[in-house]
Amino acid sequence: MNIRCVGSGSKGNAYLVTDGYTTLLIECGLPFRKIQEACKFKTSQIAACLITHEHKDHCLCVKEVLKRGIETIATCGTWQALDIDPFHTPYTSMVIPYKTIRKRGTFEIMAFDTQHDAAQPCGYLIYSIETGEKLLYLTDSYYCKYRFEGLTDIMIECNYDDQTLFNSNDVASLKKRVLRSHLSLDNCIEFLKSNDIKGVDCIHLIHLSDRNSDEERMKSKVAEATGKRVVVF
Repeated sequence: MNIRCVGSGSKGNAYLVTDGYTTLLIECGLPFRKIQEACKFKTSQIAACLITHEHKDHCLCVKEVLKRGIETIATCGTWQALDIDPFHTPYTSMVIPYKTIRKRGTFEIMAFDTQHDAAQPCGYLIYSIETGEKLLYLTDSYYCKYRFEGLTDIMIECNYDDQTLFNSNDVASLKKRVLRSHLSLDNCIEFLKSNDIKGVDCIHLIHLSDRNSDEERMKSKVAEATGKRVVVF
């Protein structure tokens, strides 16, 4: 499975994922022009855009994505928070309830609930019918109660590590919000070790904090704990 990062972090998130047959856009938290450039202006080849929640760094250009005719998938709570009615919009949009599967091209897409300060946030489990690959996408969640089998690729938030956060100059209220809405290095490692990752080719660390993360330390710690190749986006 080919995964391309267009942007990752608090300044904006967007990723292009393909199994060689179908292309998905995960998140659209950047200006649409950057997404166009990333796919060489062939946005008509994007089968669907998946959004996890309504915060701008994940859905900045959602209205532009819809206007361009790209089907966009999100939970009902996310659509409501965006003040968009997916049942009456003139553009192609889709509601995906938790633990249901939607098929787009060669992908089966399942949403699952996550723990974040948003209306109805979700993560995605994406399975390629054509290649048998299974991608887990988990971001903006301080904890995940689910365990997954047969994973081949993982995109997972590793937002901060406790040492850096507690030594930072951020105000107490901001630190508290980070603790209750984002995945730490320790929790990331704990989650990975409790899942079936024996078939995983690569772990992609995403959504690192600009101020409260140490990229090299995180990459090293996750690689050491899992024995897997680790890439930081």
